[in-house]
Amino acid sequence: MNKEKWKEFLLTALLAAVGAIVMGLIFFGHGIFDKNRVGFQFLSFGIVGGFLFASFRYLKLWIAAIIFVALLALDEAVLHSGNWDFVWQDVLYFVAVSASLFAFARYYFARLGGAVLGRLLTLSALVAAAYIIVTIAFYFIFLGNPMIPRFNLSQMVYYDLAQGFLLGSGLGAGLEVADFVIRKTSKGSGSSTV
Repeated sequence: MNKEKWKEFLLTALLAAVGAIVMGLIFFGHGIFDKNRVGFQFLSFGIVGGFLFASFRYLKLWIAAIIFVALLALDEAVLHSGNWDFVWQDVLYFVAVSASLFAFARYYFARLGGAVLGRLLTLSALVAAAYIIVTIAFYFIFLGNPMIPRFNLSQMVYYDLAQGFLLGSGLGAGLEVADFVIRKTSKGSGSSTV
């Protein structure tokens, strides 16, 4: 990858993270800096999501896969810091968000370049759908274990739908800003696509 592509990679990763963090600050305030609160995912998935999207978009798939594994290990180590009781739940969310970003980077980003808010809404919908899938999986996993208290599925679907949509919107807004800056500052014919 040449120097210009590295700049685009870093700008994309950084601005996607900033978008998610700003969205988290708007809706959860300073709670995004407390790893024991729900808003922390805007910080963690914002940073991780930005780098994953940039990896899926600009790097070879095998390199992006290595980055995925490294970021998963780093994210879980930072999140849990010794409390590994529910690590599998966080891994499911991480994988779901990563799958959304992969699908978006590979199949939707370039195609939706001309649609007003198309990218932002598509990524928001993909992340929200991923959150719902994980929530439904949790419901059935927990249903099989009588030791775990039951939760209201419709309430959790609504909650995770909103949370996933906000996270996807923050990432999407950051990606739109990054793409705008890249197009305005790139030498040549416009934004790069892989």
